[in-house]
Amino acid sequence: MKFNYLFLVIIIFSSSFLFSQKKFQVKGFGHLGYDVEYHEDDEEVDLDYVLGEQSLFISGSLAKKFSYLGEFSLNYDHHTNAVRASIRRARVKYNYFGNHSVIIGQMHTPINYWNDVYFHARIFYPTADRPLSFSYFIPIHSLGIRAQGQNIGKLNFGYDIQSSSGHGIDGTNPSFTSAMHIKPVEGMRIGASYYYSHLKDVNALHHQHSEQQNAASNYEGTLDYQLLSFSFARFEKSLEILNEFSTAITTTDSLGTAYNYSNYLYIGYNIKEKHTPFVLLDLLQSAENDLFIGPFNQLKFGIGYKHEFSPALNLKCQLERYTAIQNMSNSSNQAPNGYEFSIQLSYAIY
Repeated sequence: MKFNYLFLVIIIFSSSFLFSQKKFQVKGFGHLGYDVEYHEDDEEVDLDYVLGEQSLFISGSLAKKFSYLGEFSLNYDHHTNAVRASIRRARVKYNYFGNHSVIIGQMHTPINYWNDVYFHARIFYPTADRPLSFSYFIPIHSLGIRAQGQNIGKLNFGYDIQSSSGHGIDGTNPSFTSAMHIKPVEGMRIGASYYYSHLKDVNALHHQHSEQQNAASNYEGTLDYQLLSFSFARFEKSLEILNEFSTAITTTDSLGTAYNYSNYLYIGYNIKEKHTPFVLLDLLQSAENDLFIGPFNQLKFGIGYKHEFSPALNLKCQLERYTAIQNMSNSSNQAPNGYEFSIQLSYAIY
């Protein structure tokens, strides 16, 4: 706890100094919420006020062609009544030629549109929460080095080639990422990526590749993890569409290769740039012989509404139905069935 407070004080004072010197831009983000969950299996209702993640975003120039980007956050865990301080991103970028750069440090893994465009500030999310794949498939952060190109040619081609520590940032699990995208028209982006990591100790790292815990796994040993992702995003003045598809492939000596799938679809419609009703469909299915994610499946669909008071403040209301996919009746880890209603107030301080 003392470390968390010390971390916060250092960040506040250092960022205030940098901002006063006009060398860096300092921004703050956060969200508050209220959740109501109904669990059909045990007929229980959970009511929770939510103190969401509070983030500090720092960016600016270090020298000619060198820039810095940092993202630091505080999270309150209502289960333990503890506050966790985290360094989400801390990276140095060298723009060596035109639209081509080299980036080193801790960064978001360039897997899909969501992880590239949105960071931990909920004010930018189109919905109240992230796709299910971020809790099971996506290696959100990585520590390493990246070659990057942006807005090249008539199609605004972009690429990312990255070598990093992969799952867990202790440097013991090397990974490789290759991603590319095009933006053929304003507001549209189409992209694909490939990710590979060799995990030396699955049991120790089972919960480190995402923000939440995966399905239980007792497997202790090495595992090859591959992730193929495809993204389509179209954000026009009125219509908003985002689809994220991923295939996670795990290989072990004992049970061979397992194929796991996820797909997330969001459709929203802006009315007078202030009101956005939306629908979402989120599906995740893992194989019975998977030893990393574990046999797990869930289908979630819902409706919602976002009201934008200003670019620095919005309110989201979202109703979701979640249930197990009924083709894995022998699975020992079926998803729960129920409903969730969320109200979320997100804000930014510029």
